[in-house]
Amino acid sequence: MIAYAMIGNNSQRTGMRSRGNVALVFLVFLLASACSNTDEPGLEGQPVIQVEDLVLTLGEFNEFFEPFRMNQGQGQGDGQALREARLRFLLQLLEEMIILRRAEELDVQVSAQELEEAVRGIEGAYGGAGFKDMFMKQAISLETWKKRLKAQLIVKKVVHKELTKNITITPEEIGAFHNRHREKGAAGTGEQIRPYHILLSTKEEADLVLERLKKGEDFATLARLSSEAPEAERGGDMGFVARGELPKCLEDPLFALEKDRLSQVIQTPYGHHIFKVVEKRAAAEPVMDEWIEKAKKHIREVKLEAAYGPWLAKLRSRYRITLNKEMI
Repeated sequence: MIAYAMIGNNSQRTGMRSRGNVALVFLVFLLASACSNTDEPGLEGQPVIQVEDLVLTLGEFNEFFEPFRMNQGQGQGDGQALREARLRFLLQLLEEMIILRRAEELDVQVSAQELEEAVRGIEGAYGGAGFKDMFMKQAISLETWKKRLKAQLIVKKVVHKELTKNITITPEEIGAFHNRHREKGAAGTGEQIRPYHILLSTKEEADLVLERLKKGEDFATLARLSSEAPEAERGGDMGFVARGELPKCLEDPLFALEKDRLSQVIQTPYGHHIFKVVEKRAAAEPVMDEWIEKAKKHIREVKLEAAYGPWLAKLRSRYRITLNKEMI
């Protein structure tokens, strides 16, 4: 996440940045020399984003973007593609900083203990050697990574406090969902698969990641570092899904995909997808408690997606925001 400089009466404080559950920010950063004059004296300290007194400098932006550039295989010569990637990342950081500014108003914080527990959980998922190898491959320091993780945790807390915990789910909604998907197995009676997912904005990015996967790189690691999907923080793990729960353009190729095989790049209105199915379940009788929880999870996600955009727009309209796109 980000270590943001604070100005004005709060000049001694530091803020941070993140990604949230609803599609917020992923581990990405920048190579400045390809697109801007970052060798100009003093330019690294200039702000590229300011939300009230929360400031992100060009130097911080460059630092955070670099692992993304390396992961996507974008070199200094990829001028237009790199410029577009920088702009997308800039907007993601703006979204994140708006939520972090809201965190200050709500006094939402992450303790040192919470941060260390999150670090241990991720380290355990990677395995000791794999965790250290991730930092080496992505040229990111542990300290920078922890700052970004802390910001991610803060953003998730804010989204939960402001949106998720206020979502109500009625028995009628659960029943309606069951009726819509009963014949397609969503109640647990149909075939299910457990796919891992990577979502990228462009086909060029997706092709590069798919090539790396074919060479043997770990799917979960690349999902955490590259994917723009909400499940990126879980290594791309979507959990078990049944027929009827995915768009038809994804359902057909996914259910036809053999276990442990990589899909081709699949283009949809949402972007460019890569999947790997790691488990399959044959049709079975539903376990009612599991089905109810699954229905609640789906309904909650749909409601959260619907509420998130207007909520963020309202926050954005409240704050003084400066965005210097020309600097990147």
